Amino acid sequence: MRTPIMPETRLLVEESLRPELEALDLLSLDAIFQRSDLSVVKAKLAERQTLRLESATGTSWFIKRYNQPAPDPFWSGLFAEQFDSPVQREWAVLRRLYKLGIDAPRPAACIEELDGARVLRAALVTVGLPAVTSLQALVRAGRVSPARRQRIAAQLGRILRTMHDGGVNHRDFYLVHILVGADDRLFVTDLNRADIRKRVTHRWRVKDVAALLHSAPGAVTATDKARFLCAYLGKRKLRSAREFIEAAFRKSARMTAHTRKRVSEGEPNYHVVE
Repeated sequence: MRTPIMPETRLLVEESLRPELEALDLLSLDAIFQRSDLSVVKAKLAERQTLRLESATGTSWFIKRYNQPAPDPFWSGLFAEQFDSPVQREWAVLRRLYKLGIDAPRPAACIEELDGARVLRAALVTVGLPAVTSLQALVRAGRVSPARRQRIAAQLGRILRTMHDGGVNHRDFYLVHILVGADDRLFVTDLNRADIRKRVTHRWRVKDVAALLHSAPGAVTATDKARFLCAYLGKRKLRSAREFIEAAFRKSARMTAHTRKRVSEGEPNYHVVE
């Protein structure tokens, strides 16, 4: 009778955070899945939950737990870097953004339980951000002057250009996923679907720009959008980028029509399409 093979654990950790993670027992999958002191942030899917832990030092830790996460489709490796699990992909994306100087959740640990090449369970631990308000909520609340909106729009354009030039496309680049901290410091969040590519092609650039336009509330003006596009494209005048801009607006209109249809069928309006 063959002896059953015990699952092995693969651990990636930010070494400077290891002592605190060990003290909080956040480097053990068994402990992470069994503990009851975590508050639920998001749990729409049975296979994935996002939870929060407040430490005695005042630090917030976010934990994404996965049960039998699906690997990347085999064909995805033809177009983007391929990973064994979404946890591993998001860990790699967050580390790439850190190298690019993009403010995003700080990756603390990536833990996977493996049965051969199959990931049985996994967890991603990140450090909480010094921001809680989304850019979308800030704009909709009407507390942003035109000059401030245009400064933020230009900053957002530079962020997305740096991401794309650095080989990262977000795939869910909505205003609700951009958090605003002190002095209007912007943080990019919700990167579980983001990809790393050798080169972000025209198609994926259009999709990210379109997602942002699609999620912009009515208070966002044409001037705000132009300021964002000038910063993203690195141009003072947009006439020479007309083909790209038209493609982005067409894609945005299709996304808005699709969202309105889903909302009419009873689905939540996550992107707050007006």
